[in-house]
Amino acid sequence: MVIKPISLQMVLGPVDGFKLIATTPLDDATVSLLELDDYTQSRYSRDHDNVNLYIGYYNGLDKVSAAHSPLVCFPGQGWAVDRPTEHSMEVGQEAVNYAEMVASLGDRQELVLYWYQADSKTVAKVYKNKINAVINKLMGQSEEQAFVRITVPIVPADVQGVEQARNVGKAFIAAFYPVFQSYVQSNAWRIQ
Repeated sequence: MVIKPISLQMVLGPVDGFKLIATTPLDDATVSLLELDDYTQSRYSRDHDNVNLYIGYYNGLDKVSAAHSPLVCFPGQGWAVDRPTEHSMEVGQEAVNYAEMVASLGDRQELVLYWYQADSKTVAKVYKNKINAVINKLMGQSEEQAFVRITVPIVPADVQGVEQARNVGKAFIAAFYPVFQSYVQSNAWRIQ
């Protein structure tokens, strides 16, 4: 088993250009249900823009199936979701591959950006993450994985609002991802 010496909530405070507003703990039952080894659920702001960040972190290959898609989670909570589209952006020397979709609940809309990560490889589909995690294990590399979800309110709820939310989400990824990647690459303690 692998344990990081510091938690995600300690590492991911304010990020460049975004102020940390709140970190919301999950109850023990939710942590157990999601089989989380670590997580953060935080709200950030920049000027009048708000961003919500959730990361579920898993230390071993035995939990490669624990992360579940927002295509299941959001509808299960009453949200309507559109079909996700896949995107990629460069952050420093890394490509962040992610999915994007709009989720609606009543007159509320949010842009949802999410990806799965095995070590430093990011993908938009869970099955690709499972393949990457197995390859990492076979190559003697880290078995750690994460599910990352960023949500940005769409205001106004129109095409212009979606584009504004997309710009905010991408700016947040550019600001937070180097900090997160440092955490991913940090040394972990191996426990027998």
